[in-house]
Amino acid sequence: MPEPRPTPVHRIRTRLRSVPKALWLLLLVGALQSIAWDIALPAFQGPDESAHYDYIQYLAETGSLPSATSGRSPNSSETSSALNDLNLSSLIGNFDSRPAWSSADLSYWHQAEQNLARGARSDGDGPNPIAKNPPLYYAAMSIPYRLVVWLPLLKRLFFLRLFNSLCFLATIGLTWMIAGDLFGRVRWKQTLTAGVVALEPQLAFMSAVINADSLLVTLTTALLLVALRLVRRGPTLGRVLAASSLSAAAVLTHGRGLVTLPVLCIALFVAWIRHRPAVRDTVVRAGAAAATLGAAVVTYVLFVRSSGSGSLYGGQVTLLNSGTFNLRQFLSSIFQFYFGRFRSLQPPLGPPYGYRQVFIETFYGTFGSLEVAFRQRVYDVLQVGSALGLVGFYTACVVRRRLLIRAWPCVVVLLSLLVCQLFFLHYVSYRALLGNGGTDPLIVGRYLLPMVSLFGLAITFTVASLPRRTGPMLGAVVLSIGLILALGGIGITAARFYG
Repeated sequence: MPEPRPTPVHRIRTRLRSVPKALWLLLLVGALQSIAWDIALPAFQGPDESAHYDYIQYLAETGSLPSATSGRSPNSSETSSALNDLNLSSLIGNFDSRPAWSSADLSYWHQAEQNLARGARSDGDGPNPIAKNPPLYYAAMSIPYRLVVWLPLLKRLFFLRLFNSLCFLATIGLTWMIAGDLFGRVRWKQTLTAGVVALEPQLAFMSAVINADSLLVTLTTALLLVALRLVRRGPTLGRVLAASSLSAAAVLTHGRGLVTLPVLCIALFVAWIRHRPAVRDTVVRAGAAAATLGAAVVTYVLFVRSSGSGSLYGGQVTLLNSGTFNLRQFLSSIFQFYFGRFRSLQPPLGPPYGYRQVFIETFYGTFGSLEVAFRQRVYDVLQVGSALGLVGFYTACVVRRRLLIRAWPCVVVLLSLLVCQLFFLHYVSYRALLGNGGTDPLIVGRYLLPMVSLFGLAITFTVASLPRRTGPMLGAVVLSIGLILALGGIGITAARFYG
């Protein structure tokens, strides 16, 4: 007799049992960090968190999108009451302020919450600046919102943050898979790569903040995984549709998701060059990708026009009337961003803001509403360590250049994400400075997080180039430093708000 076909439940159990223990441990570490951040960070103290939450709430309560330009109030009456009664509004950016969290304060808030008028959750129709973001993340988050709609606000927000942290865990798992594809299933290399991601303080912090960046990071990491498999294994229809769907989802999550479009196009071109599929298959797969992406881009353009923003970047950069683009000035500003200001060059737009602020301070960790930070001495050490790491990475690339040349399709895909992401961020920052009179460069370290898997891969590639015994030992040191930073970030945030 033929063996009975396994049930879906049996297949799921089999797959779960096949997950390596090291990955389970990293996912546990990630989950514990998210919970700790959820506790240490008071409500609405993440970057623009109240605006992101109000977008979700209005969509979940009314089935409509809030307005970016008009309306009765940017916050719902419920959110406004919590921001005022619990001292959460004045807490933002004010080191001398503390949240109202005593038993008497909470008792007063619970009484006020019970006395809120009917419709207090659905009257935050705008103007909400975050309403210029595409709606995918907010539509997804409205599902868990409806599941716990009966809970009071603080518990509802706590649950939404936990649900948001699933993006963080998915990013860890996806990075593990990317490392397995590139380095082979060498456990210590996969553990180091995914561990670097799991212990990146800024990423862990953002896992406990209601913000569309969380989903964007996960979608970009997933696209990178599929793009690498496209060039390594061939452009099957399934892989092409998966990659184009992920890129489409990223575009519909945030304006910065537009970066995935050139990355996808480069991956498809490289896959075609390497595998040379039949003409008919090429046409079918190219058509499928074009249709998927075309639908997403058209949806995005229509959304932007309907929101009245004319925006390319989540509503923060209006390209109309934002000054005249000057290529020489743009290239000069990029050069001085990384290497400091030169008297012989045209002064860059904006305040003294560059590599240190973006790649060190706000990438490794600036928490709360960008006011909670490590001591400058910590950033000094991190900057020196990062410079040494870059030298080590360059040396490893030179020493192992033949390996990189043989793996050129994967190298091209990885570089495409790096180059496109950085170019896009600098371009938008330059246009923002033209439009706002040089006051806000509009670029922070968390905007680099969609490339966090590249960060882990670069560290592992460098460490793996060392002698056999030295590499794993240095990898353990790197993870230990990451753990110290992760715990330190949680600690200084708790001390800032509750100390």
